[in-house]
Amino acid sequence: MDIGARTSILVIAAAVTVAAPTATSAQIRASEKASVSQTVDGTTLSLEYYRPVAKGRELFGGIVPWGVVWTPGANWATTLEISSDARINGVDVAAGKYSVWVIPHPDRFTISLNENPEIFHFHKPDSASARYNIAATPEKGAHAELLTWAFTNVRGDAARLEMKWGETTIPLQVLVEPSRPLALTAEERALYVGHYEMSMTPGLGWPEGGTFEVFEQDGHLKGRMPFGIHPEDDLAFDLIPAGEGRFNPGLHRGGKLFGVEMGVNIEFALGTDVASAVRWYGPMGTPFGSGDRVEAVEQR
Repeated sequence: MDIGARTSILVIAAAVTVAAPTATSAQIRASEKASVSQTVDGTTLSLEYYRPVAKGRELFGGIVPWGVVWTPGANWATTLEISSDARINGVDVAAGKYSVWVIPHPDRFTISLNENPEIFHFHKPDSASARYNIAATPEKGAHAELLTWAFTNVRGDAARLEMKWGETTIPLQVLVEPSRPLALTAEERALYVGHYEMSMTPGLGWPEGGTFEVFEQDGHLKGRMPFGIHPEDDLAFDLIPAGEGRFNPGLHRGGKLFGVEMGVNIEFALGTDVASAVRWYGPMGTPFGSGDRVEAVEQR
């Protein structure tokens, strides 16, 4: 064989070698990597995760067994990084980077944050080693073929973070330290003054309903319920600003300020002129009650 023929064969062989995909290069990841990031009033929350596909399988209670630790993703554990301290479903979480784990049950999910962010999903940590355990209530929603983390609502110092897969949605309420001054102007206070007809969650030891009165006194907002938040509390309490449309009750006993109940959040739905509704939440976002505005009250 002459030199020219040999050269042609070598060139063709080299071209075939380059063009033919190897087993490694031809592989397509079953769960592609994704990330989502959101800034909430100066605090940035970032998630990195892999996205498994439903493929018609039974997900929770199926390939993800009930009561077993699972990372809400695939491959390397899902991570959550927070630039400043935040509150997630009522649990105070320090700034940092965490691996995210879930223990699913039919009626509740526990979201565990572990201080080691670099863990492969096979190496499941004991839930007792988690720095934070956050309770969440699953909701049924539109089908998500790929597991998805998303910030579906952002308002002021608050955001709603959701994990969706199949028809299951896990909602998380995120609250951050507000950057704006917390003192309210007279115009801002006037937005909330009124009567709100409440329906309270059964089983909390409170009456099932009543009128929540919001009024202004000596330049401050106050609230009054027909029953005390605790049995020994005065019926009237201060509304301590904690963010846009959100307050903590400042409790009084014997007419003197006793303390601020940080575990209770009172959130108003703000319109252009007045607040139209109010929602009460307890620790870990537990719903305490809700009410619609029924009339204004005279300022006193």
